[in-house]
Formats: sequence, structure tokens, C-alpha cells
Amino acid sequence: MDFDPRAPAELRRRVGRQAALAACAAGAFQADPALLTAARTRLRRAVALGQDADGSAATDALAALAAACRAAGLGTPSVRQLAAALLMHAGRAVESGAMREAGGAPLAVALAALLHVWSGRRCHLVRASDYLAGRDQARFAPLFALCGVSAAALEADLGETELARRYEADLVYATGRQLLSDLLRARLAADGMAAAACRPAAEVALVDDLDAVLAEEAASPVVISAAGSAGVLDAATLAACALVEELEAGRDYHIEREPGWQVRFSAAGQARLELLALRLPVYWRHPQRRDDIVSCALLARDELGRERHYLVQEGRVLIADDGVLRRLAGRVWQFGMLQAVEAREGLPLSAPPRTVARTAVQSFLPRYRRLTGIGASLRGMRAELRDCYGLETVALSAHAELRPQRRYGYRDAAAKLDAFADAVGARQARGEALLVGAPRTADLAAVGRLLAARQIGFALADGREPEADAATLAAAAEPGRVTLVIAAALRNGVQVEPESEPERGPERDADTGAGAQVHGMLFEHWDSARTDAAFFAWCASGEVFGAASDELLARALPEWLPLPVAGLARAPWTAAALFRLAQRNAARQASRYRASLALRERQMDEQLAFAGMG
Repeated sequence: MDFDPRAPAELRRRVGRQAALAACAAGAFQADPALLTAARTRLRRAVALGQDADGSAATDALAALAAACRAAGLGTPSVRQLAAALLMHAGRAVESGAMREAGGAPLAVALAALLHVWSGRRCHLVRASDYLAGRDQARFAPLFALCGVSAAALEADLGETELARRYEADLVYATGRQLLSDLLRARLAADGMAAAACRPAAEVALVDDLDAVLAEEAASPVVISAAGSAGVLDAATLAACALVEELEAGRDYHIEREPGWQVRFSAAGQARLELLALRLPVYWRHPQRRDDIVSCALLARDELGRERHYLVQEGRVLIADDGVLRRLAGRVWQFGMLQAVEAREGLPLSAPPRTVARTAVQSFLPRYRRLTGIGASLRGMRAELRDCYGLETVALSAHAELRPQRRYGYRDAAAKLDAFADAVGARQARGEALLVGAPRTADLAAVGRLLAARQIGFALADGREPEADAATLAAAAEPGRVTLVIAAALRNGVQVEPESEPERGPERDADTGAGAQVHGMLFEHWDSARTDAAFFAWCASGEVFGAASDELLARALPEWLPLPVAGLARAPWTAAALFRLAQRNAARQASRYRASLALRERQMDEQLAFAGMG
């Protein structure tokens, strides 16, 4: 196994002890309790005295941990998993590729966490969802117990006493938003002892699925809100929702969807808006307040869709995460947006929340003395990880990245949909196992309806029940099985683990099995090539479909660039270049947005500290 040639020399020495790592993986050591205790003592002493610069003490400790894995019934870690654990112990971000070995990346994370605890550091392990946090803690509980390490998983709505008890563990599994929320609540606690009890005190933050957590959760701050008073907002919202019916998209305004929804008014639209604003309460006629309240009404009408962005349950509007039909606790929209949606749904308007505390991932995670983690694909994130989090990335060489077939010769969405369904039916008839994904719920729903009309059976991982999704995706490699995957299910970290590795051939490990291989079919590109790569990393082969009408092209290509629809259908190389450009632009816009959010949060922290409120 090779490593990223750009890695510093000291890291290459640290993970370059191939013979030692191979011996760990080969089972040359036994999990004797006395040997485990001795290994822990030696590592802690070496770290305390600064005598582990080359990673030799950590490698010796890994030998004992590998034996503990076998004794705990988790199998033998692979050399790649052990190398990833060493790199994370050294405080680097690891780009792992698809770890198809038993236990996958979560086992490497657990081993790295054990190394940190054995070095005398308490550790928080950050996962993308409560389900994954609880699942990993339970999965590796026998290993933690054998190594003399306490572990706990945090859940939503825990009482203060139970929360404090779980935070006392050596290893704490939790989502990033849970850790941020607990920190904010600790700041707001009036009783200093209560604040100390629930403060997440640990030296190390170890992030699994770095690409998902730092891309998705870093896009919005965590806010603690209290109920406010509606005041004149009710009348202004109802008036704004009525007057926007006289505004026309394209003529009076346009909406910039990336990196965040922004309404831009034309000169004609501004003039028309000044006249219409006379219907608003006097307070809301000020240009900035007027534009804000009208923008909320326009977004509620033109962009926010029921069952996609929000749900209506028992007379209340609940925010949904791009089609995931579940409530996201603690999530709020910007001031006035929720009321605009309620007005369009004909519901009573709720009082706007009042922000009492807020923070963001970008300002929270760097506060740990050591930050590290692992991700399947960190393409395009290296600079952001270095500049925002101080993380240097090291890539483990893995199997060659899958390059899916590009099928771009379609003029419109209808033609692409028919061709996509034809391809799914043909491959299923040949007995292939298919994993079908799409960036938007509406597209995947359309695929599902067409497959059902053609009597092609399929399973759906829809994000409603993570445990059910895990069971559905675990069976995705069965021959002839078609599995439709909602984007959020993959975003939550539920991934397919094929039973065998096509690249390794007959010399693959005996415990990997010989299951069918998964063929990935992507209905449309995601916004970043990194997300595409993460999807196809779990597939043996794949193909991606594209059309001139794809939303990504319309949204992320420069406005001055004309889209040659006919040429796009005839010239695959031109189409590939346009899709690459669109993905690059969308990823850059998202990265710039996260950077601006980080800057804004730092400025707010400095202002609060200056005012004595930090």
C-alpha cells in the first residue's frame, strides 16, 4: 500500500512501517488483558515524554488493539485501516477512498479514538446522525470494554443528569449539531455548576465522514432561540404575500439560488415595488425592511415546496431536509420566512423566534486542542480544511477511482427519464444489482413512478427511518435488486458495503465473501464531483446521465455562457466539459459561502467578547 507522495516525511515514516502494520493485521499478537494494559501504559508514557515522534509507540499499541478487535469479534483490521488510525492519531485529515474492509472507516475511527484515549486524551467522535452515533457506539462496545475505555452516545432530548453522565465517558459519540447545541446551552445556563456539568470538555474531536459533516453542517449555524412577539409582522407578512402576486419573475426580479437564495430586483421591479409597498404597514416601507419581507414572500411562493422543503403536520409547518420526511429538531428559517410559508398555507402565523445564542461548526471545531477525521473523498476540500480548520490532508492510495460512463446525449428531461428507465430495466433483466441515486427527491420520485409503471420492482431508502435504510442498503448487492437512494440517506452516512472487492480478485481476504457487485446509476450529477465520487466509491461500475435541461447547468454555469442544446446532445466531450465547469462553480460557491459564514461567526464572537457577553 502506498501513501500520498505529498505527505510530509515524518508522516511517511509514521505510516511507512509496512512490516509492523502487516504484522498487526496478520494476527501476530494476542489480546491478553495484561498485554493491553502494558501497551496502554507504554503509549501514554511515550506521548507524555514526547518520545513518539516516529509513531513507533502508537504502532506497537495498534498491535494490541488489532488483537483486541479479533477478541471482540470484529475481525482483523486491514493495513489501510491501521494506517488511517495512525494518521488520525497524528492529527491529520485522511482521505481513505472506499474502505470495503469489514468495519470500514468507522473501525479505523474507533481505533484512532482508542489511541487518543490511551495517550491520555478524552475524545468526541462526530457523526452525521444520531442513528450512526448510537449504532457505532453499540457496534464497538465490546472492543471499548476490552480496552478499558468507557464510551457513550448522545441523543436528542436527554435530561441534564443523563447528559452529564454520558459526557463523563472517555469516548463520546454525537452529531456536530448536538455538541454545538450543548455548548450553547452551557453558555446560557445561569448556574455555573450546571454549565460545567453539560459542557462538552474533551481534547480531541474526531470527525467521521469529514466530507459530509464539514460540507453539510458547516453550511448553517446552530441557533438557540426563544419565543418572540409577532407585533406588526403578521400584518406585513399577509400584505407582502398579496402584493407579490403582481410581481413577475424575469421582469421584476430574479432569484440567485447559489450559494443561498437571494432575490435581486430589477430597476423596473424596484419602481413597481415602491408603489406596491404603500400597502405595507408604515414600519415595513423602509427599503431594506420592505425588500426583506417581500423577498421572503417571493421565496415562499417560487422556491419552497411542500413535502420537499417543509411539511404541514397538525396545523404546523415543519422544516424538512430536501425531501427527508422527518422533523429536524432545533432548525429555524430566517426571520419572516416561516411566517411567509404559513401565510401561503393559510395557517395561523406563529411568533418569530428571538435568537439568544448561536455558533457554527467553523468556529466550534477548531477550539479542540486536536482536530482530525476521515472522509471517503476530500476532493476540492483540501484548501478549506487547511485554511479554516488547520487540517493537513493525507490521502491513502486505494483502488483506482471509478470513472462512470457518461450518457449526455439527451435534449430534455423527458428523453433522459425514458432512457434511464430503459437502462435500469435492461440491467435488472440481466440480474445486475443496481444502486440508483439522484440529487433531488422529485427526480428520484419520477424515476420510481416510471419504474413502477413498467412493473420493475425496487426498494427505496428514503431517509425516514435510518435503521430501515441501513437494512435496505445492506441488501443492495443482491443480484437483480434495484435500490433507489434519496440523497439525504447517503448524506446521513448510510452506505453500501459490497461483500467483495472486484479489484482484488482471488487473493481477497477470506472474510470478504463473494457477493454480487453493485452497478451505480446516477440520474443527474450532484453539485460537486466529490459527492459523485463518494456515491460511486461503493460501486463496481457506474454510469451518469445528463441532459441540456439539467438544473445544475442552468444554475451553476455563467449567465453569459450560451448553452448549445443541439451541440450538447451531439458532442459528449463538450457536454462533459460543461458539467465539470458547472460542478466546479457550484462547489466554489458553496465553499465561499461557508467561508463567509465562518468569518461572520468569528466577527460576532469578537463583538460579544468585547461586550462582555462571550
